[in-house]
Amino acid sequence: MTFYILALAILAVFPYCKITLLKQSLWHFLLLICVIIGYSEQHINNMGLASIMLYVALYYVAINIKHHVFSRIFDVAFIITGIALALHYLPGFNNLPIIINEQISKDAITYSLYANVDKGIAGLLLSAYFFKKLNNSSASSNHTNTRSINWLSLKQPFFITISTIIATLILALLLGLVDFNPKIPNFWFEFIVINLLFTCVAEEALFRGILQTRLSRQLSKTRVAVLAPMIIACIFAAAHFIGGLNYVLVSLVAGFGYGYIFYKTQRLEWAIVCHWLVNLCHFFLFTYPMLK
Repeated sequence: MTFYILALAILAVFPYCKITLLKQSLWHFLLLICVIIGYSEQHINNMGLASIMLYVALYYVAINIKHHVFSRIFDVAFIITGIALALHYLPGFNNLPIIINEQISKDAITYSLYANVDKGIAGLLLSAYFFKKLNNSSASSNHTNTRSINWLSLKQPFFITISTIIATLILALLLGLVDFNPKIPNFWFEFIVINLLFTCVAEEALFRGILQTRLSRQLSKTRVAVLAPMIIACIFAAAHFIGGLNYVLVSLVAGFGYGYIFYKTQRLEWAIVCHWLVNLCHFFLFTYPMLK
């Protein structure tokens, strides 16, 4: 039950969910319910509870503090804590294993899949932070909110998504990371949901929503904001160093696609969907996760 409630909380954090209770967005209450149930189901212990309380406190301070210097300090503290949660560096969480060390493709390395409550909570609050800062920025600059209008133009993000999928997977083939290997593993539904809500949301909220947005604002002063997707893609690729140099190169191409679609649309949702579709094509059509 913990993970179902957490999934609902992540969906509710996006601006399309207009439901509020006691003048608070629905995701606040879903997060509270998730933590209570997670504690009762022993997915979260006392240390995990303390980590979540610290993270939530940092979130509220970071979005509400007005002092410029302290705002920067708490922003950094919040982001670092979110990264630590997403990377499972903070103790106190018993994540749910779906499969452990199984070979799901011929000649592939073994693969494990977990439903991660810590990474899910990190993605939830990183997304909430991004949307809150975005709303504050729009309000302070008196810009009219045209976010819904952007959805009417699907041609450009569709083209970028398809290009990113093709470029990423062809490069992986050429570098010998994968082979063509169509399949439907028996945990396909769990993979689809977990990869979207617990993986892609957290990674895109961090790399594109927060880091790329901040870098773009700095670079816009020098009129080279277009470099932001490439710079963040390099950081994103470096974060995948454990897979080896070829994996880093493939991650660089994919990361640039995710960053570029965010740069062109200014929609975190498009970056998440692009990332998710690349992962799904890899999962269902090619060696997963990679050849030995």
